[in-house]
Amino acid sequence: MGMRRFKVITYKFQINILLRLPDAFYAILFAVVFPIYKALHKKRAYGRVEKHLAAAKEYAAKVYAKKMRAVPYNDSALFTVTPRDTFRGIFWNALESYRGLARFSKVERQIVYENEHVIREAIAECAKQNAPIAGISIHQGAFELMHRALCRYSEHVHLITDSVGDPAFRDVLQELRSDPYLTEYHPDETGRLIRELFRTKGILAMVVDQGKHTKGNTVSLFGCPSTLYLRLPQKINEMGAGIVTFRTWTEYANSRTRDSHSRKQRIVIRFERYYPPKYDVTHKPPEISFKDKYARSTSESPLVTGIAREVETWIADHPEQWSWNYHGNFTKFT
Repeated sequence: MGMRRFKVITYKFQINILLRLPDAFYAILFAVVFPIYKALHKKRAYGRVEKHLAAAKEYAAKVYAKKMRAVPYNDSALFTVTPRDTFRGIFWNALESYRGLARFSKVERQIVYENEHVIREAIAECAKQNAPIAGISIHQGAFELMHRALCRYSEHVHLITDSVGDPAFRDVLQELRSDPYLTEYHPDETGRLIRELFRTKGILAMVVDQGKHTKGNTVSLFGCPSTLYLRLPQKINEMGAGIVTFRTWTEYANSRTRDSHSRKQRIVIRFERYYPPKYDVTHKPPEISFKDKYARSTSESPLVTGIAREVETWIADHPEQWSWNYHGNFTKFT
């Protein structure tokens, strides 16, 4: 047995054990580990979250003060969320994501789909034009389940994944994500992916708020210059593909955040909007109601600007479940 194969078996065994540990164990683990993480990352990830949240709250307060609510912020969410809430959201949603990928029946029963007519009608409309679609979202909620969810609507789902970390561990993650209808691609295989997408008339699955070794689109989120990685969706939209935006978040029975491991919950996957092929050609740029100092630095593309406004709304709705800690989220602070 080769060393890589041995490591794959070891990783699989460890992951299976970890995913089956009770929620009470993870509640205690987070309570113990988080203060240590916070102390060690004050000038890194934790510090970024503090700055990002403060900037978003300041921006939202200005919008309310001027009574120009271009984005429907939720008072009980954005204005009250803390850095601890966001790290707790990442912690629990990651755990539920991987349990879902491992097809734990308890997690699968919690998944609910909203606005399915959006993607079904988009697929039907694009089929008339012999075109594929892209399903795009952000790292929010149990986001690892999004790619698998799209297999519900197509036998040909295409996913780009960045190859990082130990090769044996990547093999385990790929097997965990796998589905008979899902094909994964390395970022260097973008050309092959586009050819396969238009050949199969399938769905390109993407999350667009993180990217490595690639150039993104400059947008404004909460009044700060930010980056969304929409160049590939833009390109295939210009080539004739439609775009469907969707998101996920976790709802708890008694609270917006997870303080008790015993609360019942549901994982919501909600489809939001359909952008038809060649959207930038047929639509004018949306008006910007609140003219903050960074508004005009955004991309002039109607597609990119429209998606940025959606993303801002999603984050404001469930700020405790978005990954505020990444470097490129707000370029002003990185």
